[in-house]
Amino acid sequence: MAKCPACARDVATPFFLRVDAWRWLTCPHCAARLERKNPRWVVALTSFWLALIPLGTLGHKYAIFAEAAMAVIFVLILVEFSRPQLQLRKPLPEPEVTLNLEDSTK
Repeated sequence: MAKCPACARDVATPFFLRVDAWRWLTCPHCAARLERKNPRWVVALTSFWLALIPLGTLGHKYAIFAEAAMAVIFVLILVEFSRPQLQLRKPLPEPEVTLNLEDSTK
């Protein structure tokens, strides 16, 4: 459950890999179109994860530390994806050209 930024009520969110369900996410209370904010720490944690790989090759103590840190990073990334923050979806842009189907010769 996440909070709607428009009405501050709980909104049931879909699983983070169901992209189509996120596309149609609306608040059932105020009908606001919602989208998931980009996770804040995932890019930084992923790069730190990759930096720990060479650390594990330096020795046994370093390998234990690197594995423990990787486990902590993995849990943090899972928590970040399981508790998404929502933001209001931007409205669709107005079309530049409109199609007038009415008979204008009258």
